Amino acid sequence: MLMADQTGSIGLAAGLLAASRHAVAMTGAGVSVESGIPTFRGDDGLWARLGGPDHDQYQRFLADPQAYWKRELERSVEPYVVELRKTVAVAGPNNGHRALARLEALGVLQTVITQNIDGLHQSAGSRQVLEIHGSRYKMRCVDCGDRTPREDLFLSKAPSPCARCGGRVKFDSVLFGEPIPRAVLEDARAETDRADCVLVVGTSATVRPAGGLPRIARANGARLIEVNPNSTGITSLCDVAICETAAIALPLLADAVSERLRKRG
Repeated sequence: MLMADQTGSIGLAAGLLAASRHAVAMTGAGVSVESGIPTFRGDDGLWARLGGPDHDQYQRFLADPQAYWKRELERSVEPYVVELRKTVAVAGPNNGHRALARLEALGVLQTVITQNIDGLHQSAGSRQVLEIHGSRYKMRCVDCGDRTPREDLFLSKAPSPCARCGGRVKFDSVLFGEPIPRAVLEDARAETDRADCVLVVGTSATVRPAGGLPRIARANGARLIEVNPNSTGITSLCDVAICETAAIALPLLADAVSERLRKRG
């Protein structure tokens, strides 16, 4: 049950969303925690428990794709990658994901811009999803950008060269040191510029460029709503901050928005 001040915050947030013309959600790892997928950062995050990533992952892939895939196929990847893949493989959407899909169905939420690769927004029913860090369900050619289905979470053989251009193929998920694919970054920026209300859920908003999008929206005059059990670097910028998890707060927010729309007729 929410505290009284949080109940008030739900009402304020619902009013902003119901009055918006182009609302956008920006989500991070926190929205999937209650689906059993751990976060990377924090005292109990994957990197704290199992060690962090090398920051030249993409450069090493470009330098020697065969060595990269040999390492993948021998399962000699970092322990945090192994655990993440295991949890993602069995995870399903939680009530937070489903509430965002409901807000889209209500015609209130136009797009979800997510840093997550787990595909749970789509599994919950969201249709307009921009995956700024890629998708676990896709492979991608780094030379022409062509994306193709990924057959298995753990591949048994290295992918063939790109069927379209003969280029180098890797998992769609973005490696450290890899630029965000231009097309999705441009789409995310366009949605940010159009937004008059942004719902920021489960992200510390520290990793650029995704972390900069709420700040850009704010500078453009958009209203900001944050749903996060902890204060973040953008909490002070938000019009409403709901200090609760996504799976608890978002269904209540969707209910409140639906009721406002019903009364409006």
